[in-house]
Amino acid sequence: MLKKSFQKFKTRNDSKRDKSIGELKLHLDSIREELSETQKQIKLLEKSNVSEWEKIDFTDGRSVDDLRFYEKKLSKEINKSQKLIKAKSKTLLITEIALLPVVFLLLLVSGVGPDLMNSVIEEQGTFQSKYFIQNLRGDTLDTWKSWRLLGTTMNVNIIAPNNISNDKINIVANAISSMEAQEIDDSVTHKGPKGSTSIYYLGWQGALNDAASKIEKTKYQLPLEFNIIKSNDREGDIVITLSNIRDTDGYTGYTKSVVEENEILKSFITIYDVSNLTDEQLATIARHEFGHALGLGHSTAPEDLMAPTIDMTTPYISECNVSGIVDLYNGGEGSSTVCEK
Repeated sequence: MLKKSFQKFKTRNDSKRDKSIGELKLHLDSIREELSETQKQIKLLEKSNVSEWEKIDFTDGRSVDDLRFYEKKLSKEINKSQKLIKAKSKTLLITEIALLPVVFLLLLVSGVGPDLMNSVIEEQGTFQSKYFIQNLRGDTLDTWKSWRLLGTTMNVNIIAPNNISNDKINIVANAISSMEAQEIDDSVTHKGPKGSTSIYYLGWQGALNDAASKIEKTKYQLPLEFNIIKSNDREGDIVITLSNIRDTDGYTGYTKSVVEENEILKSFITIYDVSNLTDEQLATIARHEFGHALGLGHSTAPEDLMAPTIDMTTPYISECNVSGIVDLYNGGEGSSTVCEK
């Protein structure tokens, strides 16, 4: 795989901490636009008739791997900018609160304080308050191709060398077949006020079964059960290879799917450097790559499981991920699902 340094990205990143909140928001919008354009270029190359696994394609002098590396860079920059905006907003709010006693004291000393404050209370009947929350509604999740199952079961083959423990294999299997779910407060992901919650799933089987119970039949059959096998013959619909080798480009996971027209025929997942991953990291990477194997692309929300760079804040399958699968298996190949949350 190739790597390039993009001067535009580096220059734009300079002196970012000296910018105002307004400038940072404009900066964030421009990165999101560039990320969206990069993802479109990747999708165009993926839809081309020439297999990207056999030949390197180029768009404006950039290969698919260049674009994916740049996509990863942009996602990291979005995440950093959002955290900086949040930190600056918090600092500004603290400064405003700290100055309030001084303002009230000046009003009282000047003799107009009580009358002014009483007139405001009488006119409005309440105090005004400012509440800021970064709303990520409108983020999108790309869909790619779907499976065309005759039944509801998919065979998943997990291959691992002898130096990878059964515990690691079971962690990957559980990230696929778990039926567990949990509620997480929306304030954690800055998607809603404290007290509102969203459901997250620990395994794809639980997520898809919950989705199937709430909707009418989709155009193509959703996979609802995953039969886990362990065979070195690489049999199965989805083959997951666990490796202790480190990827030279720094990737932790890689998914390759064999496609004919709009149908996925087989998917291959490789997870690298397994023994040096924590249990939660391994489970998260398995969920992410399995989402690709089912037909999902990447999300523009940096904290989402399907973001190009995985954020471990909420390393589970989101309601938006499930909606993306439902849209895809309703015939929405090569489109985008708008995240309601």
